Amino acid sequence: MSNDVAPELLELKARNSEANSPPPPPPKGSTSFISNLLTIAGGQFGCIAIAAIAEICFARLLGPAPRGLISLCLMAVAFGAMVGSLGTEATVVVWISKYRGDPKSAWFPAVMLWVVSGSLLASSAWGVLYWGVHPSFLKGITPPLAFLVLGSIPITVLFSVLMAVLVGEERFYLRSLIALANRAAALLAFLIIVFPLGRGAETAIMGNLVGLLVALGIAASALPHFFRNAWQLLQAQKQLVPTIFFGIRGQAGTLASFFSYRLDVFVVNYFLDASQVGLYSLGVIISEALWQLPAIVAMALFPRTARTVGDGAENFTCTILRQVSLITIAAALLIALASPIAIPLIFGARFAPSIAVVWCILPGTVGMALGKVVAADLTARGGINHLPVSAGIGLLLTLILDFLLIPRLGIKGAAIASSIAYLGSGVYLLIVIRHKLKTSWKNLLVPSFEEIKGYGRFWSLFRAGLRSLSAESRTTSTG
Repeated sequence: MSNDVAPELLELKARNSEANSPPPPPPKGSTSFISNLLTIAGGQFGCIAIAAIAEICFARLLGPAPRGLISLCLMAVAFGAMVGSLGTEATVVVWISKYRGDPKSAWFPAVMLWVVSGSLLASSAWGVLYWGVHPSFLKGITPPLAFLVLGSIPITVLFSVLMAVLVGEERFYLRSLIALANRAAALLAFLIIVFPLGRGAETAIMGNLVGLLVALGIAASALPHFFRNAWQLLQAQKQLVPTIFFGIRGQAGTLASFFSYRLDVFVVNYFLDASQVGLYSLGVIISEALWQLPAIVAMALFPRTARTVGDGAENFTCTILRQVSLITIAAALLIALASPIAIPLIFGARFAPSIAVVWCILPGTVGMALGKVVAADLTARGGINHLPVSAGIGLLLTLILDFLLIPRLGIKGAAIASSIAYLGSGVYLLIVIRHKLKTSWKNLLVPSFEEIKGYGRFWSLFRAGLRSLSAESRTTSTG
């Protein structure tokens, strides 16, 4: 499921007053990148904190089986939204860079036409799948849950496109604010309705839908300069084919990636039940916390690389990958050591089986963490064709290993299968970027001694700052 936005609405309104002219092009250089990175990180960590509270609430108030149904429904919404968007998120980011965010260019009406068409397609497909076929891998999903999924799909599609517009314009502060609003509203709605309506998965999915609607309203109000010309389809005729071609070309890889990441949830439900899905999903969520930093970096790197290809982007990408490699491996070790104590303590003894899931899937999440950064960089360089290949490798490994291991090893087998699939997908992308940048493995992934020393100096400064704050606190208390 996806903070109080009131203190920030004045800035949002001030930005809206500039609607008659397109936002200025972002400044170039690493200073802008670092600023964007910090802005995204602030919002992302806020979202992580709210998501962690939500997970604790689900575990304590609902238990494993409803938690499993929540995962199934959210995966169905995510899949439907990916089908419905027709890859327009990547199209939006790249075309905004191309046109410098000029809303008068005719590409945005073309995108909106595909968004509406794709949403109708995805919603219809879900209706046929659930009410017409009702396959075994969706067992446990009730008709009320199915209707909530149906309503969430088009809202999620539009929301994802508007967030992509903010990424393309590099308005990361506003994007982070909206993401926080989404998470906070979803959690608040869940806590308000869970007791009068009952402790079921339906209340969580309702909360998720409320969060999306709140965030969508804020995002739409912040982008009037796009929506003013969004439906001038006659002017968009020349852009219809290019926009859909670019989007679908990358979407094949996105869909394959989704199945390689999330097919295991449906296979676990097929062979086992919703309670096992709940245990497995918690372990996956904890291990995939490693993806937060790469996701932040990838979001900031995408438009930066698109603007600076051939102008130092190659060395910059290698530097970023080395830092992500070091921090991700260190974080993985920390999660592995903390899980046996933290999971039963925070989520309850019922979720102890999730510990093994975390341990089994961590190696793969490290490899795919690097792959996420590489995927964003390759897309910005026009190498989007490699993403479907990477995703296809992951999907093939997932299909084979899920059906081999889950019947024999249960959720631990699902975790092993996912770990191997993540590694296969991530390693392929690393091979591609190494070849494209014409660099060595050491330069791509191994931080230099000076870079490691830099982290040591940062840690020393951080500790000194903490000691200074502690000393000031003691002085104030004794004074």
